[in-house]
Amino acid sequence: MKRMLSNAARAFPLGSATIFSLLSLLLAGCAHVTYQDRARTPLKPMQTVTPIKSQDFDVPPRVLEGKRPDYPEPEGANREKGFVSIICTIDAKGQLIDFDLESATSPSFAIAALNAISQWKFAPATKNGHPVTAKIRVPMHFNAI
Repeated sequence: MKRMLSNAARAFPLGSATIFSLLSLLLAGCAHVTYQDRARTPLKPMQTVTPIKSQDFDVPPRVLEGKRPDYPEPEGANREKGFVSIICTIDAKGQLIDFDLESATSPSFAIAALNAISQWKFAPATKNGHPVTAKIRVPMHFNAI
């Protein structure tokens, strides 16, 4: 540890005490971060929702509001990665009226994803400027870094 600090002190014009303090603060900050916090990333609606090819709409439905699913406890504690794909039907009012699980690496990931999607708010698809019912695919990646 002393050798690392002395090498860092030579590389940067900071004193050893300053570098040690910075490292201590960094490690203390990391100790309070849970795997749930690390696993959550901001929801990017236009990138996480893909329309199912159809002639039924010109503009696909989009997510107006939604949060990422919670990381399941056993999988998060073991730092397991997962993937879930859900097919959702959004009606002309933007309501989620149906969803089917297309694939999932674990039932725990599937339950977390379905719980999150059931709370999302959508803008409906449109055809010639009028809202229509449409299906979308929602892929979700779980990665406890």
